[in-house]
Amino acid sequence: MPRQGDYVLNTLFTVRKELLIEVDALSDEQLNKKPSADKWSVSQVIRHLISMDEMILPSLKKAVQQESTKTLEKNLDFVLDRTKKVISPLPEPSAEIISKKELLKNLTHARTPLLEYIHEIIDESVIEDKSMIHPLFGPMSIIQMIEFIGLHEKRHIEQIKEIKDSLLYY
Repeated sequence: MPRQGDYVLNTLFTVRKELLIEVDALSDEQLNKKPSADKWSVSQVIRHLISMDEMILPSLKKAVQQESTKTLEKNLDFVLDRTKKVISPLPEPSAEIISKKELLKNLTHARTPLLEYIHEIIDESVIEDKSMIHPLFGPMSIIQMIEFIGLHEKRHIEQIKEIKDSLLYY
């Protein structure tokens, strides 16, 4: 039976592949077009994911190094529920026009060191026995925080699909 850490890491790869498939056929113009003044463009959604990866890596490193205790697992099903609006603690992503090539380069640049670090710690019991604080949801085990990264990205893939539907990108 595969270890939980391997499963969660594999999920991150699978979800990222799904994201790339969703944006593959979009032009630079389509990526940067907002469905309305109060909604994000696909580009802004991806920039939000980039910010998340950049923010979480130092937090993970700090959590691994600090003393902490095991915490109860949370039910993370709510993360995928797009009917529940969540205000992100991250700043609103820039609406500045960016090419798809540059955007995807930035996406990879942010994710690669995060995956390398997760792969480095995946065999350690620390990912299940240590916890860290999520800015909105409180204490979570490190393995659940890694799981959250994939669920969060999946949530935003659904948002991208909604944007594409509203702008008739198909």
